[in-house]
Amino acid sequence: MTQAVLNNQALAQLELPTYLTQQSSDTAHYEIDSTDDVFGKLYRVWGDQRKINFLGTFYQDRQELWVSQRSCTCERYQ
Repeated sequence: MTQAVLNNQALAQLELPTYLTQQSSDTAHYEIDSTDDVFGKLYRVWGDQRKINFLGTFYQDRQELWVSQRSCTCERYQ
């Protein structure tokens, strides 16, 4: 291997912990819980960078497609 390849690998290994810490702190602002509904599992998404807010729900329909719905709206997205 050339010195440039080894330097790139070493640099990537040094930057990995910082990258993982940043990614985990970004995703820590969201929580997902579930509740049993008449039609199956209903998943609720909570989160915001300032405080915990209800963002919406998602579930699987009979054709096993995921359906999402934002809070405070009647629109559904598949």
